[in-house]
Amino acid sequence: MNILIPFYNVEDLDFYYHLVESLRRFSPSNLIHIVYVEGIARNEWELDFSLHKLKLPRAGASKSLQLLLSKRRILEQLKGLEIDVIFVLSELWTLEFSSYCSAKLSVPFVVWVRGDHRRVRELRRVNRLKRALANYLEVKYLNRAAFVVPNCVSLRRKLRDWGVDESKITDPVHNGVDTSIFRPLDVPRSDRFTVGYAGRICPEKRVTELLKVAQRLKGEDVEFLVAGSKAMDVSFPENVRYLGKLPFKEMPRFYNMIDLLVLPSATEGFPSVILEAYACERPVLASKEALPEELKVFGSVVDVEELGEEILRLKSEDLKELGKRAREYVRENFTWERFARKIVEYLKKAASKVGEVYP
Repeated sequence: MNILIPFYNVEDLDFYYHLVESLRRFSPSNLIHIVYVEGIARNEWELDFSLHKLKLPRAGASKSLQLLLSKRRILEQLKGLEIDVIFVLSELWTLEFSSYCSAKLSVPFVVWVRGDHRRVRELRRVNRLKRALANYLEVKYLNRAAFVVPNCVSLRRKLRDWGVDESKITDPVHNGVDTSIFRPLDVPRSDRFTVGYAGRICPEKRVTELLKVAQRLKGEDVEFLVAGSKAMDVSFPENVRYLGKLPFKEMPRFYNMIDLLVLPSATEGFPSVILEAYACERPVLASKEALPEELKVFGSVVDVEELGEEILRLKSEDLKELGKRAREYVRENFTWERFARKIVEYLKKAASKVGEVYP
C-alpha cells in the first residue's frame, strides 16, 4: 500500500518519526511518501521514506493562499507518484491539502485527530472571524475524509459535537511509546527535587501558570527544567533552567533528569509526553484538562491552582515504585505496533474504495 503523508514543515517529522515509521515497520509492504513545503529533511529519513519537496510560490503568502495559487502545480508534482491513500495528522493546512488531492486524484484520505484545535485557537485569542472560518473549514474537510480517527475518547465526543458525520468517526486510536528508547537511564542530574515541563511554550499549555508556581517555590529546594520551543515571551525565575527546544533523541535524557513531569495544559488530546515520562519511570502531575480520562494516573491530577501544593506533597513521597508501575503499564498497553495495526486497518479499508471521490 502506498501512503502519502503531508507536512508543511518536514522538520515536524522529528517529533512524529516513530509514529510514521510504525506504519512501515509493522506492515513492511507499505511505502510511505512524505510531501512537504518547507524545512530541511534529514538524510537518514531517506532510508525509511520517499521524500518529496513541493515547490510553491512564497512571497509572504499565507499557507492557504499558497495552496490556492499552486493547486495545478501541486498535482503536476504528484503526478508520478502511485498513491493508494492519504494519511493526515490533523492540522488545517494538511486537511485542506489532502481534501484537494483526494478529490483530484480520486484517492481517499484518513485523518488522525490529535487535539482540540478549536480550543487552541480560542486560547491563542485568534481573531473571532478567522477562528469561525477555521472551525468551519476544519469540519468541512473532516467530513470529506473516509475515516476520522480521534486519539482519545474526549475528542470523539467533540467531533460529534462539532458536526462531523458520526458514520466517519472511529473508535479512538491512542499514541504509542517505544520503551526501548524511553527507559530509565543513568544521566548527570541535580541533587534537588526536579520538576520538568516538556512542550511548546504557548497559551494553551499554561506555562505561565507553571512559572508562577516556580516563583512561589523558590525557597523550597525545588528545581524546574523546561524544554520546548517558544511561541510567546516569558521570563524564567532563578530556579528554572530553560533548555530550549530539544531534538527528539534528547528527550529520554530529559525525562531521566527529572523526578516529576508537570503538564498544566488547558487542553490536550492524548499527550505523548505522559507516555514518555511513564516509560522512563517518571510520575506525572497533570491539570484536570490535560490527562485523558482513559489513561491511568501514576502521580496526581489537580486543578491548575493546586499545582504548587501538590508538587510539595509529591516531593515528600517515594515516587520510585510509582514510576516502575507506570513503565510497566505503558509497556503493556501503548505500543507503536498497536497504534500501527489499527491505523493501517483504517487505511486499507479506505484504500479498498479506490476511485471513489468523497464529496
